[in-house]
Amino acid sequence: MAHIIKTKAFVLRTRPFKESSLFAVMFTRKNGKVDVLAKGCRRPKSKLCGTLEVFNLDEIIYYKRETKDVYTLSDATVIDDFEKIRSNVRTVNSAMVLCEFFTKTLPSEEQNEEAYTLLRTFLNTLREIDHTFAKPLTLYYLLRALSGAGVQPHLDSCVTCRRAINSNTKKIDFSVAAGGIVCERDFDDTVVYLDRETVNTLHQIYKKTDVDLRKMRFDEIEEILPDYLYHHLNNTVLHSLKHL
Repeated sequence: MAHIIKTKAFVLRTRPFKESSLFAVMFTRKNGKVDVLAKGCRRPKSKLCGTLEVFNLDEIIYYKRETKDVYTLSDATVIDDFEKIRSNVRTVNSAMVLCEFFTKTLPSEEQNEEAYTLLRTFLNTLREIDHTFAKPLTLYYLLRALSGAGVQPHLDSCVTCRRAINSNTKKIDFSVAAGGIVCERDFDDTVVYLDRETVNTLHQIYKKTDVDLRKMRFDEIEEILPDYLYHHLNNTVLHSLKHL
């Protein structure tokens, strides 16, 4: 007996399987991240043709038989293809960053309404803004996603000894390996110097206050993010960040 599931889902990633099929990583509303096999979807006359473009929002039906280890996609209907995002290479690259992040960090088949809503809000915002703000918007939402993954940077005191940090200094020591700001006693080889405005930007993001991307400092954040992800998310590398 097959267990049939119908739900909304974002397409996070696809890869070819044989001549005419695809494996797809779907982020479902009900059951979190699932891997499905879309048989024959690359054939021009397939009812699934065109439905599995990355970051599409689809309504899907999938099932798994008791004798099989993989889910099979039986139907998909595009709810939103985010056409405006696809019209500009900057916004396409931006959308890919969050899709890659959730592909690599979400556990399989665990419902995560917070992450699902974050991705939906990000894509809805991305298609409405001027494409020149695509990079800061993406970094903003990627930092929010770090919080959901349980690896938000510690900013209120020394991450190691919890001593207060002098708030009047222009440069603040930030340990990538330790995951937050540090005092001079807990200096390590991964410490970088962040401008006070950069740390203020991080505070604004994690306090979820109204933000003005034009006034936020992302240059230093962009430099440390790849190492931060690698240290705190099981050696995760986001290749799409290189093209942001």
